[in-house]
Amino acid sequence: MNRALAMMIMLSMMIITILFFLALFARSPIFAALITALLYTLYLFLANERLSVHNAQEFENRFWTVFALMLATAVFFARDSPLALGLWSPSLGFLSVLAFGYFVHVWDRWRHRKEIGGRPNFKRGTAMSLDMGGERQDKEREPYEKALQSINESLANIDQVLIPSTINNMFRDKFIMEKEREIITVLSESDEKALNFLVTRVKLGILFYKVKDHRSMSGQHRTELIDLLAVHRISALNVVSRATVLDALQKMKLTANPRCEFWVRNLIVNTRKDELSELKTLTDAKGDYFSMHKLVFVDVRTQTVRDDILKHLEKEAKWSWAQMSMNTSRSRKRMERPWRKILSDVDDTMLCSGNHYPAGIDARFGKKVLYPGCLGFYRELDLGPKGKEEWPEGSVGNLVFLSARPHMYKDVSEKQNYAKFAKLRERGMHTNPSLLAGDMKSGSEYMMKNDMEPLAVKKYQNFKEYVQIYPEFRH
Repeated sequence: MNRALAMMIMLSMMIITILFFLALFARSPIFAALITALLYTLYLFLANERLSVHNAQEFENRFWTVFALMLATAVFFARDSPLALGLWSPSLGFLSVLAFGYFVHVWDRWRHRKEIGGRPNFKRGTAMSLDMGGERQDKEREPYEKALQSINESLANIDQVLIPSTINNMFRDKFIMEKEREIITVLSESDEKALNFLVTRVKLGILFYKVKDHRSMSGQHRTELIDLLAVHRISALNVVSRATVLDALQKMKLTANPRCEFWVRNLIVNTRKDELSELKTLTDAKGDYFSMHKLVFVDVRTQTVRDDILKHLEKEAKWSWAQMSMNTSRSRKRMERPWRKILSDVDDTMLCSGNHYPAGIDARFGKKVLYPGCLGFYRELDLGPKGKEEWPEGSVGNLVFLSARPHMYKDVSEKQNYAKFAKLRERGMHTNPSLLAGDMKSGSEYMMKNDMEPLAVKKYQNFKEYVQIYPEFRH
């Protein structure tokens, strides 16, 4: 499909949409006006992720609930609505509005819980294993398992799936605070090995989300919990545990608590040398869009905090290069690693576009055909000239894709790319790659004006920012 055909299809869809709304306004002007206003509100919500309504998941859930209630009210009570059930039976209409609003409220909470409920997809072959050695006998692990069970039971008492947290805390405030205190106590009293076991086994994203800061000064439990892990006991956390805490903070959203950026900064600047490189690489190799680039250049909004993080990364990179310049056994061992980040495009670089607009122009292969030898080439670049013959099982790779596909609300567009990468893993891709996405502005410039320069500028900006995160690597 070429650009002319694609533009004709878009224009046809636009004309059909306009004609539909004109017909709707002619038939039901009040209902059409209400629906148009609601759709415009939805557009503003989705297109502006920096609005305060996006600062916490609780705010977004309230938006979706109110939006659903208003949409149902328009559908069931607008005088000229084709489904004006409320005019025939106000009681039935009122119940239908409440039922639809509650359904959307519960659905959004379920969807969010599903997104944050899983553990990060870290490789188990890293220096600090999630299994804590793997050879530990059941008897030695028993205290850790009991502590984990205690946390999970307390979390289950807090996390009522069908009841909003606001209402749950309103009627069970004392009970909820007791359970939150139990969780904090278990973590604070755990020794170093137990703490790392718990952090990497518990559903930390849900834990950060469900433990709340209550009105009383003694009930600032979310702040106390994250302070415990990211400040007071940070020295006890291994690299995987620190990456797990960073992942949970990103999923909670840094704007959900005024101290979040401080916690992120503290976790990063208190990680040094090769452990810092491992922390960054682990964060980028989870197979989702909660990457180190997103953390530093999108989630962190305070420039001074971002500058502190970047200065620390640059300082530790100088140590890394100094170590490799020394002619010692340690430096020679370090030089066995290529210390290289492989950045690649996707369309017409790894996968053929089949000359389908807007992906690309190469017609030598069919659409989405993997170029022969491409995955092996990436693997060999990552192994380096002094590396092993085969990719070490469980090792974390350094593959990054620069994509022009625009970022959309949350990870709507990124999910498609990461699903594609997961399938390529089954076909031989040696690692979970990271992704640097484009934006809507450059994408629309290309689609509407056929101007590729904004795409190139955005890719170059992403590249420059990425280099600042990994100054100890070649690119």
